[in-house]
Amino acid sequence: MKQLWVAALIAVAPAAAHADTMYGDQNEPGRITAIEKGVWEIDASGLAVLSRDQEGEMSVSRFSTDFSAGVNYYPRRNMSVGVVGLFDYENAGNSVTATSGGAALQGAIHLRLGLGAFFRPTLGVGALFGNRHSPSATPGMLTTASQVGFITRLQLPVAYFTSHNWVLQAGPQVNLLVGSYTPNGGTAQSFTRIAGGFAVGLGRAF
Repeated sequence: MKQLWVAALIAVAPAAAHADTMYGDQNEPGRITAIEKGVWEIDASGLAVLSRDQEGEMSVSRFSTDFSAGVNYYPRRNMSVGVVGLFDYENAGNSVTATSGGAALQGAIHLRLGLGAFFRPTLGVGALFGNRHSPSATPGMLTTASQVGFITRLQLPVAYFTSHNWVLQAGPQVNLLVGSYTPNGGTAQSFTRIAGGFAVGLGRAF
């Protein structure tokens, strides 16, 4: 009779939440050892970079920042795909700045390192749209040029799951941006920017 009651309780028990499919090995109590199919993750990260631009025959070192926030889904064990929103700010010096926003599609694989940590190579491709501001011929005035670029992002972070719900990550990131900007009444100017730095992020799984 006891066995029948146990079987009945198992039969009517609710299905586990998606986040609960991340499980810990018996030899590592509380540590995540895999991320199973069906898990969702939202995250945000920031990157401050020293970049080097090539415009025609001129090469200039610049400072820029990159912020992103995205939603990722695990269609297979330890593999995720997602959409990420991007915001980019560039200060090129000499009162030249550029701001742009856009989105990218990305995919990642999770290679277990142990103790809840994973090496998480991530590749994303997308587009950015914005404006570039530079001094005009009139002192104190700025000219605005529309800007568009296609971006490729390579991230090589280590992600650490502090629990079934929270993950921290940090590691190198490289952005390749190829595009053009067009001043009002002028001709389009092409540019290429390669930016690299160390990014940090925070995510929540469910």
